[in-house]
Amino acid sequence: MKKYIPFLLLTITLLTSSCDKCNEGDKATPASIFVEIIDETTLENVFENESFTAAQISVKDLEDELIPFNFIPNNNLIQLFPNTENPIGNTFIITLNNETTSTMEEITITHDVSATNEECYTTYKIENVQVPNNSSELVNGIYVIKM
Repeated sequence: MKKYIPFLLLTITLLTSSCDKCNEGDKATPASIFVEIIDETTLENVFENESFTAAQISVKDLEDELIPFNFIPNNNLIQLFPNTENPIGNTFIITLNNETTSTMEEITITHDVSATNEECYTTYKIENVQVPNNSSELVNGIYVIKM
């Protein structure tokens, strides 16, 4: 009987340990895009020149659902985390509303989403970003939008 104890322990260990190569910490970074909004006339960032503040930003999709975002104060950028459920034809609207100066600007952004299946998770990427009502360009991974 004592001969079988090491074999039994080894068998139990192999059965209870996972062969999964995924670590619990393995997670995809959420799909996001970075946006800088500049004044078309002065070419100044609208947060740097204090036309708007971070508290005056609102981002919603066409169903009026809030889109999560982070304002990055050192660079005066907005990092947006749009919904990744629909692969094509997504739209959201950035609203800047300065009630003190009665200035409100809306920027419509359309995009598509691609998915790449990794071993442990799916990575989503925002693609085909268009700003139909404003001029924009992609500079070092940041969408610079003129308003």
